[in-house]
Amino acid sequence: MREWSAPALPAGWTTSGQPPFVARHEEVAALDAAWTDALAGAGRAVFVSGEAGSGKSRLVSEVCTRLSADGAAVLTGSCIQEFGAPFEPFDEPLRVLLPAYREDAAEASAVETVELLERVLERTGQDAADRSIGQERVFAAVVEVLRAAATSRPLVLALDDLHWAGPAAVQLLGRVVEGTTDARVLLLGTLRNSPPDRSDTLADSLAPLTRLTGVHRVELVPFTVEEIADYVEIRAGISRAGARESAEVLRELTGGNPFLLRAMWRPVVEAERQGSRRVIELPDSAGDLVRSRIALLDPAQRTVLQLAAVLGQEVDAGEMIGISETSVDVTLEALDAAARAGLIEAPREAGDRYRFPHAIARQAVIELIPNALVLRTHARIAQVLEADFPTAPRLIQRLAYHYTAARALGFGDRAVTYLTRAAELAEGRFAYEDSGRLFEHAAEISPDTDERAELLLRAADNWDLAADTARSRAICEQVLAAGTPRLRLRAAIRFEDASWRPGLPGHRALDLLSSALAGIPHDDGDPLYIEALGSLARATAFTGAVDEGERIGDRAVALARGHGDAQVLAANLRATATLTLRPRELTKRLARTTELTRLVRPVGTEWLGAAALWRAGLSYLTGDRAGMDESERDLVEVNRRWGRHWEYWDACLRYARAFVAGRLDEAATACRRAQRQETAFRGDATSTASAVQSYMVRRESGGLERLRGLITGEESPADRWAPGLLAIYTELELDSPAQRLLDWMLEHSGPDAADSSDWPARLAFMAEAALRLGDRAAAERLHPWLEEYAGLNLMSGMFVALFGGADCYLGEIESLCGTGSPIERFDAALDLAERAEAPLHVAEALAAKAAHLRRSDPASPAAQALASRALAIAEPAGLVRVMRSLGVGGAASARLAGGLTDREREVIGLIAEGRSNRDIAAALVISEHTAANHVRNILTKTGAVNRTQAAMFAREHGLAGGGLAGG
Repeated sequence: MREWSAPALPAGWTTSGQPPFVARHEEVAALDAAWTDALAGAGRAVFVSGEAGSGKSRLVSEVCTRLSADGAAVLTGSCIQEFGAPFEPFDEPLRVLLPAYREDAAEASAVETVELLERVLERTGQDAADRSIGQERVFAAVVEVLRAAATSRPLVLALDDLHWAGPAAVQLLGRVVEGTTDARVLLLGTLRNSPPDRSDTLADSLAPLTRLTGVHRVELVPFTVEEIADYVEIRAGISRAGARESAEVLRELTGGNPFLLRAMWRPVVEAERQGSRRVIELPDSAGDLVRSRIALLDPAQRTVLQLAAVLGQEVDAGEMIGISETSVDVTLEALDAAARAGLIEAPREAGDRYRFPHAIARQAVIELIPNALVLRTHARIAQVLEADFPTAPRLIQRLAYHYTAARALGFGDRAVTYLTRAAELAEGRFAYEDSGRLFEHAAEISPDTDERAELLLRAADNWDLAADTARSRAICEQVLAAGTPRLRLRAAIRFEDASWRPGLPGHRALDLLSSALAGIPHDDGDPLYIEALGSLARATAFTGAVDEGERIGDRAVALARGHGDAQVLAANLRATATLTLRPRELTKRLARTTELTRLVRPVGTEWLGAAALWRAGLSYLTGDRAGMDESERDLVEVNRRWGRHWEYWDACLRYARAFVAGRLDEAATACRRAQRQETAFRGDATSTASAVQSYMVRRESGGLERLRGLITGEESPADRWAPGLLAIYTELELDSPAQRLLDWMLEHSGPDAADSSDWPARLAFMAEAALRLGDRAAAERLHPWLEEYAGLNLMSGMFVALFGGADCYLGEIESLCGTGSPIERFDAALDLAERAEAPLHVAEALAAKAAHLRRSDPASPAAQALASRALAIAEPAGLVRVMRSLGVGGAASARLAGGLTDREREVIGLIAEGRSNRDIAAALVISEHTAANHVRNILTKTGAVNRTQAAMFAREHGLAGGGLAGG
């Protein structure tokens, strides 16, 4: 991005007559230190918090003014309490940067960024949201522009009043902080941290951010007596002794609040000078504080001031003249009189507005207005703005605010109209959280039952787009309790869709859909009825009744084809292609995902993600490498354009591709990425997916020995996930516990077990245990269950646990039992693995076939050749489990430890001693940042998820103690 020019600082920062800036020495030092780090390329974010009037904005303005004088590019933004725009306070900084970024936008992605942000910043227009792209792409675009700007010039973002930021802007704030940790960006944000202005949404968002290295909180405390004396000495020009006497009184009166100090210092000092013994008290409220100043105005002037306060924090003179019921001369004179009384600040230059010096001052005026007059004032403002100021900035949001405030006077319908338009505006700019909240607010006001239900459904749709599926479901339940039959059915469909994606069981969705369907005629030509059948099919399958779900789904798809509406067909293909991964009718579901891809790819909707994900899973089962490649490309693009939960699925697919390729370090990294995303994606749904993924990587890399000390062999399968417990017993060669648990699992494997998504894992882990134990009876019982998967790979869940060809397990069972055709089974498994280009599965099939040949001839040359081929794959990749099956487990362990560099062996030795990154840096004379990088590399290479497991690895491989001695 080429050189760009920062705009002038806000006039209020640089105008003469500002009160003196005192105290805050530590806070200024903290902000200076953050700027120094940012200049070095280590992005920083500092959030300045405190009560109203504590001097947050003044601290930031003082520091930014000085940094600007030293050459920093300072961009400012602020939030408006009542009618802010989507993604405020980032809108104004982006308006400054986007023209320069646009000039350099040559690549397609950069052009897309410009077009996207221009739409987000557009002040007018209410187009429906473009469903070919999601909110995360907007966030990425903002970060992209900020990072580009910082490459040519270090950047300070000063964002004021973040406690009034909308929920979408709060989400963006988090992405900006995370996305600029290695950029020359200093973000300074101010916020109130006490009621009534404290924002729980902001607090929840900041909590995880504060754990990042470059994020700090600065809490402003009240001024001390000495700091107040500094202020008075400068402001009043009196001696230190006199200033201190006044300071003691002022500290008691104001509590050290800078805003109140600014308002109270003069009468206190004058009283002290005159030796007055009259009692000076701080009024009980901010309204009382300004009452004496308001008393200086005549009734007409007070009316104008009250109108200004209701109108907003900043006031346009033209709007005031148009709305005021007094003459132009009286209105202007009233504004000037209020400015002379210090109640409002006059424009500093042409084009500026009148503004209240602080939100406290404005609120103080409003508190003195009778409630009835406040309502009438809101109504007049809304009516005049609507009629006479059609191009006023933020007109839609302002009309929504003022009509909503005046709804008790009969303006409820106008309030609903403009809240709806404001919601649509936010939706069109991808601020889905803001839109959902506005639609909900409109629904609360509307007296019409059907309109309220319609608005709630639109709110649910937006919360779903914002990935808050829990809130979407809760809103749908409201519609289901009071809507008309067709609205109830739409709500039930939305509820099911918001349940399926985070993986919730289908029981509640099934009940709601069944009840709603009972309320409408079963018309095979009704598109809503047809779509509901598709949702019903998926909900049914997600209760475990997969056969019934398949039956309903087939009918839904047939009706959708007969109806001829591509959207209805796509909806039903999406629902019915995602019922199950079981092998029966797999070809049908694969055909549906392919057809869905064809329908939605040109449109670019998020539904392409569902098609890509399930097509990838089905392609893995069939060993279709080309299908997986194409699906991965689609899923990567959906993640780029939509983010949110697609980042989780993208990580899962990357984990799977790396795992079957034998790239275990890469698989471990993808697994950790998926684990970070899983909690946010699944919400209130419980899941052990990431734990199983991690286990699969660790067992292939030989990293399970560290679990031995945590396992007694007496664990109850009723209290644990029994398949996982059995797998651990098997891998650790705990034969008696494994036999006990295998028998228990076989006993508890009922006729419906195969419908569970974890059935393939249960089958694989039971088969491995039976083979380890030589339990022919168990193996023979498992054989027909595995036979259903013949010719396919085994996968539990969606890219949770990948086991390779079922034929490999069948061959091993037939080899153990002396039945069937093991060689044909192994060859089929090998062919499947090679078609899928899955080296891990190739090595497993080769090793299993070699083991079979050695049963009859321990010195078999063919077995040796197969083992050599398997070892050639396994050893470079560090596939310890495969090597152990080949009888070279010790070499595998040594190789794994040898995968660490000399420096990493030193670091892991120090980790085993309990040293922190700082201690390691000091011991090895390296930077703490470099030490942290070494630790991250060690965790990746060893498969450890934390320092404790890395220490255990060090002790197991003789790397603990003497860490400084080298390898």
